[in-house]
Formats: sequence, C-alpha cells, structure tokens
Amino acid sequence: MGLRFRHPASEREVSELIAEAKRTGLKLRVRGSGHSTAAAIYTTGGIDVMLDRMTGVSFDEPAMQVTVQAGCHLGLDPSDPAGTSTVQNSLFYQLDQHGWALPDTGGIIHQTVGGFLSTGSSGGSVQHSVGDQIVAIRLVDGSGNVHEVTEASDPDVFHAAGVSMGLLGVVTAVTFKCVPTFRVIGNESTTPVDDTPIDLFGPGRPARPSLERFLRDTEHARLMWWPQAGVRRMVVWQGRTMRPGDYTAETGSSDTFRRKAYEEFPAIFGSDTPAQLLGSAFYNAIRYWNARGPLGGITRAGLRLALAPLIRFFVRANGPQHFWDDWWLALPMDNRASDRLLPTQFTEMWLPLAQTEEAMARLRDHYEKLGFSATGPYACEIYATKGSRFWMSPAYGRDVVKIDHFWFGNNAGDPAQSYYPQFWELLEDLDYRLHWGKYLPDASAQYLATRYPRWDDFLEIREQLDPDRVFLTQYWRSHLGILP
Repeated sequence: MGLRFRHPASEREVSELIAEAKRTGLKLRVRGSGHSTAAAIYTTGGIDVMLDRMTGVSFDEPAMQVTVQAGCHLGLDPSDPAGTSTVQNSLFYQLDQHGWALPDTGGIIHQTVGGFLSTGSSGGSVQHSVGDQIVAIRLVDGSGNVHEVTEASDPDVFHAAGVSMGLLGVVTAVTFKCVPTFRVIGNESTTPVDDTPIDLFGPGRPARPSLERFLRDTEHARLMWWPQAGVRRMVVWQGRTMRPGDYTAETGSSDTFRRKAYEEFPAIFGSDTPAQLLGSAFYNAIRYWNARGPLGGITRAGLRLALAPLIRFFVRANGPQHFWDDWWLALPMDNRASDRLLPTQFTEMWLPLAQTEEAMARLRDHYEKLGFSATGPYACEIYATKGSRFWMSPAYGRDVVKIDHFWFGNNAGDPAQSYYPQFWELLEDLDYRLHWGKYLPDASAQYLATRYPRWDDFLEIREQLDPDRVFLTQYWRSHLGILP
C-alpha cells in the first residue's frame, strides 16, 4: 500500500493520535492483518494505525478468562509488515499452552483480535461461536475516552461494538471466556457433485441429509464447490471434537497423541509450495490470456476445452483424507494457502440457514445456464455460522449459510463491477447480508439498512461515540448511507 503507519503502544497514545486526527481534520483507521478489502481498511492520506505494540495477553485463572490486546494475532501472520508476528506470541498458541481454547476459529488465523471482531468474521459452525465467548470490549472513542463495556454494564454499546467495522472507536482489548483445550478429528472427501453423500439441492432424506441438515448437525464443516462444466466436484471438509473412543493405536493415547495434520494441498517433495506454485501459474496464465489474447497459439475455444481437465487435475476425486490435530491447528483449514501465490478476493453472502436449499438450487441453475461467465475458473465456498447477538453481524439473530464467491486477486478489473453483481441480484430476495470485510455492492446502503433490525440504533451510537466522524471514511459513509 505504500502507507506510513503509526504504532501506538498504549491507550494514551491511541487517544493522542485521535486528538491529532481531530485537530488536523484527518481520518483515522486501524489495520489488522489486511485481510479485508483495502478500501474498508485504510484512509486516504489520513492516519493509518497498526497495533503491533499492543499485543499483551493476560489470564484470569478463577474466571477462566483471557484478556488480549487488539493487536495480537490469532495465529502467525506470514505477511505481517511489522515483522513482529510469531507463532509463539499468537493468542491461540498461548491459549493452548495454557490448557485453554476458544471453541471455534476462522478458516485462517492470520487476523488480529481487533480485526477479526470488527468485521464479524467467524468459522464454519452453528454449534460454536467465538462471539459467544466475548465478555468485555475496551475501546477508545472519537473523543479519546476509554470505555470498557460488557453485556451487563452497557448492553447497547456492547452489542454495537462487537461488530463495528472500526466506526465506534479503536478497539484496544477484548476479554474472552475460554474452554478447556481439545482436539479435532475429521476427514475431507472430493466427489462428483451428484455423488456427494449430501442432498445439496433438495430437502434430503434419512440416508442422504439435506445440506441445511448437514450444516446443523456437523460440528465444524466447509464445502468447496467447483461448478465448471466437465468438473462439477464438491470438496467436503468436516470435523468434530475428539472423544475418548477416538484415540487408537494410530492416533496415540491422549497423553501420547501423534498429530496427523490436514493437508489442503498435495505435498510434492515434502512441501505444499510446489502445488500452490502450479495453481498460481494456472490462474496467472488465464489472467494473461484474458488480457493479451491467444497465448502460444491457444484459442478461446482451446482454452475452454483445456480448463476442465486442468481443474480436475488439481481437484481430484478421492476417498477421505483423515486427520486429527490440536484445535488451533485443525480448524483453520485454509491457513496454509499463500496470499502471495494464490491471492483471492471475495464477496460473502450470509443467508438464513433455512434458505440453503433454494440458494443452492438457484446457483446450480445459474451456473448451468450461463456457463463459464458465471462459474469462472475458481471455486465457491459454503459454510455456516451460528446466530450472533451483535447488531451489525451478518448473523445477527439467526443461523446463516455463507456463500463465498472467489476471484483470483491478480485478475484485471473490478469483480464488484464485472463478476459479483450477478450473484447479488440472483439471491437478492433471499434476505442475505454481506461480510463487511469483503466486497460490497456500490448501492449497499439502499437495501442493507432494511436487513439489520438495529441499523438505526447502531448509527445513533456511532454518532454518540464519534461525533466528529474521525473514523468515518468516504468508503464507509457511502456503504452505510451516511450523509455529509
């Protein structure tokens, strides 16, 4: 980004930066891991902050609670520009060493604590939620005042601050209620769509559950749908907490546990990097072809003919890959994917879980009707999230199915103009909300306000805590429909 970051080491220094922003008329925003769309994170010529000097972790033994400063990463961030992120100083590693855990994680754990909360990020479970474990939130508001809010002490500010997009103030610390550490056992299978042991597009039956039922009944799950003609494969990842009877001679006992890690990419010469390099070369070749025309004499028709077998090479139908591992290593199943080799952009639609069957059937018909212009060469991710108590969470008040459309990050053009609108329009009447850290339509304020019951209450608290609009960039003004 070419930005110059400010690095406060205390809430007092955060307050001083906010005072500077007010005095100079600049906006102030905080960067976590940079996993959200850039416009949602940064200012334009304002004060861009990193909390890499605010990473402390403290344990409250009697309450089984952990208080962690907002700049602490959940796990290792391999792209941390400050160069301070390590496995050992990450929250999840420290929790596990302490014998504690959180009951769920996201698909990656590069994020900072503050960034993960601010956008309403979550994992793939309707049985567990990191948001349920939040006990207290500390933030510095737009006047430089420090607040520590709980559900009991100030329920409205607490419910607004749990997912705030950084618009109420700078979150400086969060307190979580922890659970005892645990292990996860699971498997992943890749099958033709029609052979998947889940009724992906229908109501299901006893021997073949509907997708909605599968997502409700499976403790942790994630599906990757490759819908291209000639491919049409589904990758189903599922896991659950290990029980005493799951320990075998192969896993070792609870005391002599032998990890078997999940492998998202096939190992070549003992590393998954060559497989990611091949995938990167494949998608960059498509990008080059789209930008420059025929590549090495390959015509458009030839490229289309080659796409299906090439994708099938990478997404091979196979029997289950079994894994068993510690919670913080097993649940982030996408953590090994390289943002440098396989940069990926997203729009993520959170629909009521009861709309799963209708949404999947519409997507299937849309893909079949429009072909490559709808499917592209990439995947569609499907997982679920438990309902949230936080007003601006896309899961507020209801369990949701999340449909995440992928776009190769090196592609030319803006997917919000050329690719994502077809899906926003296709599912618009199914009452979806959108992940705040991913691509939003330009006209989002025109309809999102009707989908969040406490929208107006959030905006009122936002104005109270930030009357001078220090944190309100033009991007957020536009997407929330806030007039000058």
